Amino acid sequence: MRSGLRWRTIARHASGARRGPVGWTGLALVGAGGVGLAVYYNIEKEKRQSQATTKQTTYGKPDLGGKWTLVSANSGLPVTDASYLGKYTLLYFGFSRCPDICPAELVKVGEVLSLLDAKKNPPEVQALFVSLDPNRDSIEQLRYYASDFDDRIDFLIGTPDQVKIAGKNYRVYSSVAAGDEDTDDYLIDHSIVLYLNGPDGDFLDFFTQSTSARDVAGGIMKHHANRK
Repeated sequence: MRSGLRWRTIARHASGARRGPVGWTGLALVGAGGVGLAVYYNIEKEKRQSQATTKQTTYGKPDLGGKWTLVSANSGLPVTDASYLGKYTLLYFGFSRCPDICPAELVKVGEVLSLLDAKKNPPEVQALFVSLDPNRDSIEQLRYYASDFDDRIDFLIGTPDQVKIAGKNYRVYSSVAAGDEDTDDYLIDHSIVLYLNGPDGDFLDFFTQSTSARDVAGGIMKHHANRK
């Protein structure tokens, strides 16, 4: 055998016939096949992930809710969880200086109430906004803030300990996200969830930021129908 391998290798079939070197067309076909397999793999992966997500099952009901005492900015009077017995309550925890998320969620709550009003024999629902910022959200501040939203929403505030108890009952996460709390120039990072309680005060359901107003209203109507 001559020294030095040629860059092309000549192979033989089992029959002994000689076969020429692999050309550009063959390489292209192999490459295309590899790309096709990669695309197929990604499609199957996404399909399995989607199926896994849709098949997730929740067992039982989260242990949320409990007793709390706050002050209604609307009336200026103390209120408790028992003050709203006999009505469904839809609670949202936020703060008045929230630049975008809280206003969007409060607008959504107003839409939910309007959608329910359009139903035949709608349930009585009291929407509540609980401030997580007792250092800055005075009654006057909340009244001013409330003027931009549906007047059926009751805005609540309390001492730091009272707010902490209410938030803990619903496992609400909140912390100073940016700024200096000592200078009153800060933002609060917090859970973005609507909590639904039944007329007996028991927790029924929750709705995340991605849940549309129509779906929230539909969820409330479903729970109301199941209680009849």
